[in-house]
Amino acid sequence: MANGMGNITWWGFSPATNLVTAHVKEHESGAAVNILVVGAGDLRHILKTLAESWRFPTGKISIYVVENSVEVLARHMLMLSLAVEPSAIMGLAEKTELYLEIFGNSLMRHKTQEYVKEKVHQLIKFVTDSDLIEKNVSIINITALKVRERDALEVVFKFWKDCKTDSFSISKLWESRLRRYLGMRYDSRHNVYDWDYSMKLCERGASVINKMEYKQWRERGVAFEAREADYVEPNRTLASCSTVRKESGSARVWTYCGDIVTGPFVAHGIECEDNALLKLQNRAHVKTATDVSQFNVMSMFYELAHGRRYSLEADGSEDDANRSTTPTTDRNGTSDVTESSTSGKRGLCVFPILSADVQSRHGSEVCFLPLDAAEKIPHKSQYEKLFDVVYLSNSMVHKLTPDFSRVFADNAHVTIETTKFLLDVSACQGEEYLQRVTAMAKQAGCEPTTVCDPLQDAFAHFSYAAP
Repeated sequence: MANGMGNITWWGFSPATNLVTAHVKEHESGAAVNILVVGAGDLRHILKTLAESWRFPTGKISIYVVENSVEVLARHMLMLSLAVEPSAIMGLAEKTELYLEIFGNSLMRHKTQEYVKEKVHQLIKFVTDSDLIEKNVSIINITALKVRERDALEVVFKFWKDCKTDSFSISKLWESRLRRYLGMRYDSRHNVYDWDYSMKLCERGASVINKMEYKQWRERGVAFEAREADYVEPNRTLASCSTVRKESGSARVWTYCGDIVTGPFVAHGIECEDNALLKLQNRAHVKTATDVSQFNVMSMFYELAHGRRYSLEADGSEDDANRSTTPTTDRNGTSDVTESSTSGKRGLCVFPILSADVQSRHGSEVCFLPLDAAEKIPHKSQYEKLFDVVYLSNSMVHKLTPDFSRVFADNAHVTIETTKFLLDVSACQGEEYLQRVTAMAKQAGCEPTTVCDPLQDAFAHFSYAAP
């Protein structure tokens, strides 16, 4: 696998964005919004959209998710169930640390591994009993998944419970990926890391990523270290099943086939509403991408639970695990109860449920569609002209065809991820990519709404005009 991006997307290559912002500005307020997310690779756009839904006068938000891998869907379910863990069960800081650790680290703390194992039992029940998930976690909907896909999800979840180190030695797999990708350059790999960081990542607007944290991730696959701890347990949620040839025939093995070049920092760690976290001093960033990621993820979780903006305490402390959060008033004029520490309270609820006020405010759901949905839904009447907002990643933009546009509502907003943060893609290739996807979008009935620079813009925006 010579491609540094790999063949499975564990995290996206663009910053988290609220997918309904542009739609709400152009359409009637209070109306329900249906969003189709194709190949995002993670939940960054979904969580940000749901968390900030209180800021816009929308009705019910329904997000439909299409991925090309069952393993990615399994990660989505784990991360979404973590995101809606009640504050009475898990503090905000702890939830943030767990999320980032599972999201972007090849190695985890033992405590995090135990959390994943506990969650697996719930997730297996989720995928084997759809009635149960509808009753207990209304934000998650897997009723559209096929039986074989649910069976495959169960296989993935059971693998996550397996603690045999030799069944998934990600440190060895990571080194093997590096050797195959770098070839003769492997012995001088640290120079390669320096070049990619200085001449590619920083040049494309990600200088907030600290060189040391980037090089550590390139070498070991560990991106986020929130505290001094031992990161020694393999992150099995980054494992995908592949078929390899052996002398005795082919065999199915668990391996790592994801990104080893860009890193998970882009998703949550390079943009922030709080400009203080992006401050420069002596032409160097004061904070790192880890700091920005922690703040952004914590903000999302806080807004998701409380329906108001998160801000740091006056003393600048970001850790709320052992302190209370002062009640403030949300946009509806209601105040929230004090959130207290749950230190030492480790009993996870059997099925995490959003609190009643959040449910009434969101009225939202995340629907997981089959792996072949991009080809099938244009020919199903229930999806015809359904989606007001459509997002396509750079790895699945080829799904954008004239037939696919049948699912677009009139004046639908279409967002396509560019190749800005694909470090192996040159400037010329990025320009060519943008020209191709623009032509594809026009063939599907879409017209650009903004001028896009593939080296400056992470997204290209289009509007669908029904024929």
